[in-house]
Amino acid sequence: MQGNYTSFPGFEDISLEDSYVLDIVVHPAVLILKLDVLLLPGHPEHRLPAPGERACFRQATVVFSSVRDLHWTGQSIIRPANDASGSADYGSVDSLTRVDNSYRILGDWGEISLQADAPSLSIHPPHTLDPNETA
Repeated sequence: MQGNYTSFPGFEDISLEDSYVLDIVVHPAVLILKLDVLLLPGHPEHRLPAPGERACFRQATVVFSSVRDLHWTGQSIIRPANDASGSADYGSVDSLTRVDNSYRILGDWGEISLQADAPSLSIHPPHTLDPNETA
């Protein structure tokens, strides 16, 4: 079986190409992508953009479990960019594709090829300011 991430369960109505990679974490048998993901209007968690935002972004994680093999090339080119708020990111996910139980992920941070179970996407709850916090 093969396909693009948009055909993966739970990945409908998001755009990885317009999202930001905040971190990539590798542990034995697990790969985690921490994202500021762009939710498209059809996504159940989509809301109008917050003031000053161009679209609806939410913190999210993509988790590949039962990783049996992982190759990450191009790591030496990793240079985080800082946005106007000072937050660092590593660019976007240019593509995420599957061929059988193998996955290929491309971005400004290199290329990761892995054999793993199907990835899961978790959208984090929106951050709400504590009344005692200052924005």
